[in-house]
Amino acid sequence: MTYLNAAGYHMEAAGIVVLGIFIIVLLIILSERVNDTAAALLGFGFAAMVVYFMQGIPFVEFAGTIGWDIILFVASMMIIVSVTASSGLFQYVALILAERTAGNPKRVFIYFLILVYFISLFFDPLPTMLIVSAFTVQVCNAIDVDFRPYLMSEAVVACVASFPSPIGSITNLVIVFLAEINTGIMFLSLLPLSVILFLTTLFYMMRKFEDKLDDTIERDLTDMFAVDPNITIRSRFDLLAACIGMVVLILGIIILPEQSAMVALIVAAALLIPTRDRARDLFRRLSWDSVFFLAGMMGIVQALVATGVIQDLAGGLQGIAETNEFLAIFAMILIPGGLMAPVDAKAVGILMAPAAKQLTAVNPMIPISLTLGTNAGGYVVPFGDAPNIVVVSVCQENLKPLSWTEFNKTVIPLGILHLVISTIYCAIVSLLF
Repeated sequence: MTYLNAAGYHMEAAGIVVLGIFIIVLLIILSERVNDTAAALLGFGFAAMVVYFMQGIPFVEFAGTIGWDIILFVASMMIIVSVTASSGLFQYVALILAERTAGNPKRVFIYFLILVYFISLFFDPLPTMLIVSAFTVQVCNAIDVDFRPYLMSEAVVACVASFPSPIGSITNLVIVFLAEINTGIMFLSLLPLSVILFLTTLFYMMRKFEDKLDDTIERDLTDMFAVDPNITIRSRFDLLAACIGMVVLILGIIILPEQSAMVALIVAAALLIPTRDRARDLFRRLSWDSVFFLAGMMGIVQALVATGVIQDLAGGLQGIAETNEFLAIFAMILIPGGLMAPVDAKAVGILMAPAAKQLTAVNPMIPISLTLGTNAGGYVVPFGDAPNIVVVSVCQENLKPLSWTEFNKTVIPLGILHLVISTIYCAIVSLLF
């Protein structure tokens, strides 16, 4: 009995210490004075020390419980994005679409948002914005319109399109893995909502920037039509390989959803082989800091699992869910998407994911709502999220600065509207289960 009491004491004490580490890491990330990845890895290291010294779990055994297959999947997807982008596929499609608009600003706006939507179904919002921001600026300058409304709208749509797709964002991958979400149910239930939010964004932004999307002014299209879309294709072989690779990836994930990491690894390696010497350059372009940040955060969360904190959180959430399913859905959306959005919605979503797994039996829409809230947190309060930083940086580099105040003023009302629509939608869909 004494041993059990001691074990229980250490379990509780260890959990408090690891939870404290997690909170400190979030505060450090919020301060923006230290690199996010460095903070996450240091937190992982200290959490592993607590688990070892207070619970006697060796690091090798503890590290083995982390979802390394998900981390490998993320790295593989980054390789696929890098190779596909370097082939010129997206730039080629963008220029073709731009020519079809005849330089009409509203048409360019609509066509580009649709393109971003489809890209973001398969790619994380960050690489999506890295890909589309360059040609958006190029086309907007060619038709002499302000590119800032385009970029802000694209950043929101990139997140919205990620809602239903398990591979649409890195966070989705992690939450689906930790919460053991059925990807088929997730896609079918959230795709209609994603389309609704896309249309809401389109009409909101067109009304917001009606004066800047004026299509009655005659524009000189010489610069735009002087650009041959074919020049964006560095190699037709690379373009063909990228298209085949994307088709294989999509089919593989649909047919073997539980083996997504294996499918992505094979496709990534197959796309790298023809690049030969360029493979090194492609590897250098990868956001390895994102991979290590993910490893660090998953390590801290796994320490919270090992020390019983997640079980306690799961118990509290299950109590809420059994009392009122709608309240549980509201919490899953509001906590990461609203209350914790200014801090780090992704980290909070990853923290809540293992606890959300317990709620699938109550209603599968509850854990699915967590992916929605976590993604929404990236733009409900847009300050500091990576895709939004890309927008601000690109505007600065192209001599049309965009302040965070202006960004927030534009996007926050839309984000709040999205949260309201999403909560009502998920509550209605939950009635089907």
